[in-house]
Amino acid sequence: MAQVRALALVILLAVSCASLGAAADNAANTTTTTTTTTTAMAPAVSPTSADAAPPPTGWLKAHATFYGGADASGTMGGACGYSNLYSQGYGTRNAALSTALFNDGASCGQCYKIACDRKRAPQWCRPGVTVTITATNFCPPNWDLPSDNGGWCNPPRPHFDMAQPAWEKIGIYRAGIIPVIYQRVPCVKKGGVRFTINGHDYFNLVLVTNMAPVRALAMVLLAVGSALMATADDSAGNPTTTTASSPATNPPAPTGWLKAHATFYGGADASGTMGGACGYGNLYSQGYGTRNAALSTALFNDGASCGQCYKIACDRKRAPQWCKPGVTVTITATNFCPPNWNLPSDNGGWCNPPRPHFDMAQPAWQKIGIYSAGIIPVIYQRVPCVKKGGLRFTINGHDYFQLVLVTNVAAAGSIKSMEVMGSKSTNWMPMARNWGAQWHSLAYLTGQSLSFRVTNTDDQTLVFTNVVPSGWKFGLTFASKLQFK
Repeated sequence: MAQVRALALVILLAVSCASLGAAADNAANTTTTTTTTTTAMAPAVSPTSADAAPPPTGWLKAHATFYGGADASGTMGGACGYSNLYSQGYGTRNAALSTALFNDGASCGQCYKIACDRKRAPQWCRPGVTVTITATNFCPPNWDLPSDNGGWCNPPRPHFDMAQPAWEKIGIYRAGIIPVIYQRVPCVKKGGVRFTINGHDYFNLVLVTNMAPVRALAMVLLAVGSALMATADDSAGNPTTTTASSPATNPPAPTGWLKAHATFYGGADASGTMGGACGYGNLYSQGYGTRNAALSTALFNDGASCGQCYKIACDRKRAPQWCKPGVTVTITATNFCPPNWNLPSDNGGWCNPPRPHFDMAQPAWQKIGIYSAGIIPVIYQRVPCVKKGGLRFTINGHDYFQLVLVTNVAAAGSIKSMEVMGSKSTNWMPMARNWGAQWHSLAYLTGQSLSFRVTNTDDQTLVFTNVVPSGWKFGLTFASKLQFK
C-alpha cells in the first residue's frame, strides 16, 4: 500500500507427523481425469509369489487412470499450484487425487506408493513393480457419469488420475483404468524446502515446494506486519493540513463522487502490480497497463469488482499541499488490498473494513498526488470502462475442469454471471466464479467448440457463439468481436 513499508514476514510451517513408507523422485500437481478406455476387470485369480503385488498389510484399495500424454506435459499446472512440474523437480511421477484423497488441497505434496492389484485384474498389471507419485492436482467429480463407469473421481471413491508415464510403470496402456493398492510413504527430496513468493505488498502468496519426507504441508501462516509511519518525506501517513484551497483549482464537483484514500505500490514502472487477486497475470500484455489498483475489502466485493473502472482525483479540500491540481486518473481494479489488523485503520491499516481504499500502481497515483505524501485523500466514482476490440477468453485447467479468464471487458468492466455450452449440447451450463475474473466449469468439453453467455454487473447479456473452435487447447486465448456498450 503506502510507499515506505516495514515488512515483517513470519512463515509457520505446521506439518503432519505421520511416518509412512518410502518414496523416490516424485511429481506434483496437474490436470485431471481423462481416461482412455473403460475395460471390464477380470475375475480375481491367485497370483504367483514371484509376481504378486506387495502384501496387503497397510495397503488400501483404489483405482487409477492416466492423463497428460506420454511426456506428462499435460499435467503441468493444476490445483496444487506447482505450475511447471519439470522445473519444480516433480517430473512425471505425479497424480491428481479424487475428492476422497485430495482433502481440499491439504494432501498436496504427499507421496504415495502404488501397485497394480493383480488379485483383481492380473491381465492388466505389470508384475512385481510399484511406482511412487506425488499429489500435484485435483481430480474433480463427474456427476454426469456413474462412479463405476466414467465418474471415477466421484466421492467417496479413492482414485488416482496419474501422469501417463507413471501409470504405465504399473499398468498395460490399453486397459485405461486399473485396480490398485496404495499407501502413503515419506517423500524423498534433494536439498531444502523452497519458497516462491508472489502477490504484492500486503498480499504475499507463498508456494512451498520440495517438501520431504512424508510431510503434508498443513498450513502456511504468513503474518505481515507493516509499520507505515505518517511522515511528510517518504512514508505513508495522513496529511495534517486540511485547509480548503481556491475553488479554481479544485477537482470536479463532488456530485456523485465518494471519499476514500489512496496509496501506491509496484514501483515506477508498475512491474510489481503484475499478477494479483483478479487473475489477470501480465497487466501489460492484457492491455491494462499501469493504470490499475488494488481495492480494499469494502470495494473488492470478493472479486466481483475485478475489471471495474474508477475515476479518481486527489481531494484538495482535505490536503491541498499533496494534490496535483485539476487532474483525474482512471484506473481498472486488478487486485485485492487485504486488511492489516495489526495496525489501526487510520495509521497503516488503510484497507481495513469498512474503509474504501485504493492501493494504486505508482504511475497512476503520481498523476494526482505528490510522491512524498505516500497517502492522499481522494474522491472517486465508477465510470464505464473503454476498451478496444471484443471480450477475450483464456482457457486453462484440464479435462473436466475449465478455468476461463475473461478480459478486456468494456462498460461495466465486471462480470455478474457466465454460462458455457459445448457444440455437443443444446443446454447452457452455469459457470461459477472461481476467483477474481476467473470462472470455471466441471463439464467435459474437450474437443467441442464452445459458446459463452456472459452477463455483466449492469445486467447486460451477450452471447459469444462458437467463440472457441473445436481444436482449442488449454492455455490459449480466444478474442471475440463482441463488446458491451
